[in-house]
Amino acid sequence: MFVRVMEQWYFTKEELHDTPSIVDGIPFEQEQMDRIKGCHYLLAVGAKLNLYCSPQLVVVTATTFFHRFFMRQSMRRFHVYDIAATSLFVATKVEECTRRIKDIVIACAQKAQKNDKLTLEEDSKDFIKWKETVLHYEVILLETLCFDLSIQHPHTSLFELESQLKISSSCTRRAWMLLYQSLGAPLCVLYKPKVVAVAALLLASYLSTDQSRDWYDGLQDIDSVQVHELAAEMLEYYMDHYLIKNSSSQANSPHPSQNAHHHQHYNGHS
Repeated sequence: MFVRVMEQWYFTKEELHDTPSIVDGIPFEQEQMDRIKGCHYLLAVGAKLNLYCSPQLVVVTATTFFHRFFMRQSMRRFHVYDIAATSLFVATKVEECTRRIKDIVIACAQKAQKNDKLTLEEDSKDFIKWKETVLHYEVILLETLCFDLSIQHPHTSLFELESQLKISSSCTRRAWMLLYQSLGAPLCVLYKPKVVAVAALLLASYLSTDQSRDWYDGLQDIDSVQVHELAAEMLEYYMDHYLIKNSSSQANSPHPSQNAHHHQHYNGHS
């Protein structure tokens, strides 16, 4: 039963090109950019609320809710900032890392207006509007997700792989950063957590100077073609959104690691 419930949240790439937003006329490229925009906003709010205390995975849970939501709802009907804020609010409760609704509302308003000095009184129109929006969309989010709030994280798989295989801590930190930097992409609705973790580790190995890839040969029950395909996609995403221009969210990694640097080209199979 649990497997069937989880399977409903994995989609094909063809289905990713046929989401409710795209059916409503939003081009695929625009929808992908809006996903990134919403997730980066979510990450900025999470940083403001200090939700990156390792091993806390609140923001990862929140981005998963966000991506799942927009596989069933249209961005024509729901603004990405509203759903990002609501996803974070729900995630703080699911992961038992709650914040006062007042603090969440103010952080959301500050990041939406790009003004960290913004202050809102609880009886102000803006405060009330933000609060009512989050509470209203909480119900819609929960219904859209079918109240399925159990999330399996690739980050958990990453730590399990580190303990099982001979992987350097620096490579694991780099893989963690790659996972974090990829949150804007809908990987969580395309690939299983272990596949995402292995792809991040494989890419991190290629980007590292002190890590061999002997560990990869010892893996079982992993689709090698899928892993290499995903690793290439993660590299492309990283180069497009982090290597070319530095994102403010990059500085707020939930893992105390160095930023990943592009050392060599990854072209799939070694």
